[in-house]
Amino acid sequence: KSLGELRAQHKDLREQQSKTSQELTRVQLQLQEREVELDGQLKEKALTIDKLEEDVTQLTSQVAELDGMRERAAQAEKMLEPWKKRTEEVQEAFQKEQALRKRYHNQMQDMKGAVRVFARIRPKVPREADQEVAVWRRDAFSLECAAKDKKSGPKDYNFDAVFDEHSSQEDVFADCRGLMASAVDGFNVTVFAYGQTGAGKTHTMRLARPCRAWCHVQRRRVPWRRYAHECEARVVCSMFELYRDDLVDLLFTKAKGKVPPTLDIKKDPRGTVKVDNAVEIEVASPEDLQKTIQMGMDRRHVAATKMNADSSRSHLIFIVTIECTNRKSKQVSSGKLTLCDLAGSERLKKSEVTGEQMKEAQSINKSLTALGDVIEALTKGQKHVPYRNHRLTQLLSDSLGGNAKTLMFVNCSPASGNLDETSAALAYAVRAKNIVNKVEKNSDSQEVSRLKKVVQMLSTELEQARKSGAALPELGQEDPEGMAAAEEKEQKEEK
Repeated sequence: KSLGELRAQHKDLREQQSKTSQELTRVQLQLQEREVELDGQLKEKALTIDKLEEDVTQLTSQVAELDGMRERAAQAEKMLEPWKKRTEEVQEAFQKEQALRKRYHNQMQDMKGAVRVFARIRPKVPREADQEVAVWRRDAFSLECAAKDKKSGPKDYNFDAVFDEHSSQEDVFADCRGLMASAVDGFNVTVFAYGQTGAGKTHTMRLARPCRAWCHVQRRRVPWRRYAHECEARVVCSMFELYRDDLVDLLFTKAKGKVPPTLDIKKDPRGTVKVDNAVEIEVASPEDLQKTIQMGMDRRHVAATKMNADSSRSHLIFIVTIECTNRKSKQVSSGKLTLCDLAGSERLKKSEVTGEQMKEAQSINKSLTALGDVIEALTKGQKHVPYRNHRLTQLLSDSLGGNAKTLMFVNCSPASGNLDETSAALAYAVRAKNIVNKVEKNSDSQEVSRLKKVVQMLSTELEQARKSGAALPELGQEDPEGMAAAEEKEQKEEK
């Protein structure tokens, strides 16, 4: 019995020993595998350390090279300082030379009475992003326009000034400020913008928003206040739109039962264009002027087309009359500043307008054709100039071939998709540049000026009497009471 128990115990021990041996073998295998794995990791880390050491060595050499280059760059910077200073001096001198050249050129043009033409190229708009640039500024006086035929080279155009997308409103106005001063001095001045629809005319004229730039006539640009002790000034403005061949007074306030008066375009003995029966508002400050402009702009016809989201559908004419009386000499000078924002020429296929807008476009193109006929006749020296073919040309008759100092803006789109319209506008502007006006100052003595106003008032009353059929006084008919009152008034004025 004891031997059997011992044998059973021995058997159990043998089984336990076998299991222990197997477990030990398994653990040894795991240890070997872990050792191999650790050896691999150590080798990888060793390689990584070697690579990092190589990178550190390489970067150290590069830093040393950069330090050397920095020292050489500092030395070169010191050597270039005199050249930079000289370059800045040359650039400044060149800009001054350009400004002097432009000023003297404009003075010569004024002396000749020639119509000045400024070209302005607007920036690209998002819808033109994929189109090539077809017109670009070369210098302060010239630009280049790509040829319709790609085999030919670009064509050069020379104007009195050229502005591109980098030119601000202040840059543009700086070249116009002399004209503003001329209006204060008693000359007739006209500024108008021409170009296809969406070319930036209204933005240039700054009539779409309160026009801060043009209001600087009184505030900053013209030495108005400096002459306040010498002159008494009166500023009157009127505003019209030529919509579908109808002249509309934008300052006329509509009321129930109130009929707008008939507007008549006439010329005074000096050849200055006047609009009879128009509403005239006297202004005393730039703020008053802005308010009047905004009132008229709110009544202007605009509409959205494919070419322009806010397209002007009429020609806008804004007139500022400045009458100055010298306190010492009693000389009265009367200047007229006319700002004309022409509606854009457009092709019906491009603008895709229909209905009323199509009729508006046809009317606009018709009026611009009439303006082109006038420019053509003046540049060719024809005896008959067809001013009376359209109301637009009647309004601008003293600006083109008349007695005004005239500045024309030709506005261009830089996109190749508008190349045909741009080329036509530039050719139009080149013809206008050849027009010469007979510029003269509007100045009279105080008494002559008063008599002219009386004569004009009497003429208006006589014409109204004729139209109404009222009896007119016979020539030579005396009015003793009226004559006595006039003599008494004259004596009081002399005192």
